[in-house]
Amino acid sequence: MDTRTFNDPEEYKKQAQKHWMSAPCGSNYSAKELMSNEFFEEVERHRYCTHPWILENIKRFDLKGKKVLEIGFGMGTDHLSLAKQGGIMHGVDLTPRNLEIIRKRFEIYGLKSELLVSDAENLPYDDNLFDVVYSFGVIHHSPDIQRIISEIHRVLRPGGKCWVTVYHKNSIFFWWSVFLIDWVFKGGFRRESLKGRLSRIEYPNDNPNIVVHLYTRKKFAAMFSIAGFRKIQSSINHLIADDIASLGKYIPRKILERLAKKFGWYVIIEAVK
Repeated sequence: MDTRTFNDPEEYKKQAQKHWMSAPCGSNYSAKELMSNEFFEEVERHRYCTHPWILENIKRFDLKGKKVLEIGFGMGTDHLSLAKQGGIMHGVDLTPRNLEIIRKRFEIYGLKSELLVSDAENLPYDDNLFDVVYSFGVIHHSPDIQRIISEIHRVLRPGGKCWVTVYHKNSIFFWWSVFLIDWVFKGGFRRESLKGRLSRIEYPNDNPNIVVHLYTRKKFAAMFSIAGFRKIQSSINHLIADDIASLGKYIPRKILERLAKKFGWYVIIEAVK
């Protein structure tokens, strides 16, 4: 679901940089000294405890000796896991602060990656360069997602694979927690637009100017078809108790896991060029 008209895409990108420069994604999950080994370990523990399916997927990827590009490496939790799978790592991110953080993280673990501050709508790589492109929860913040998907297709070699996730429109989190409970029942509509409320789901929840797209499974898969991908597989995942306002704590974990496959917060696409 496109939630706004993009009159100035470059301004939205600046807003994204500003937001994650001040609060790198996931940094609120540790009180340890920023960029210390203990800080990184706590951030990783939280991510894979709440999102175990991410690590499960990464561990099944055949990456040994293959060129891997991550779009939106953030603080590098998944980037590190991909590197541990044997990938020859490269990464781009829009935020200079993330580059500083991930370099420190890889230094601690004695690993290497070629990292750049760059816009994913214009990837700074030659055609047919990578074996795998990975991006988790990033490209839905871009004004032009279709362009990014086309860029992913361009930089992948023939037969190369991508694994990409975005926010799911038909999710319990959006329709129940954000729309019905917060925006409607609590009167949020009196204070702000729905697009502004949706932007503020991103910690520290104070910037109504971040681009946030939501997609159905069918719509997101169609965008990969338009870009020329084949063997496109789509799925849905991720639903935890905290995502279901007021009711989540009463729902058994096994039921949450079942619901996640249809009404979870992420649409996942795995596709082959």
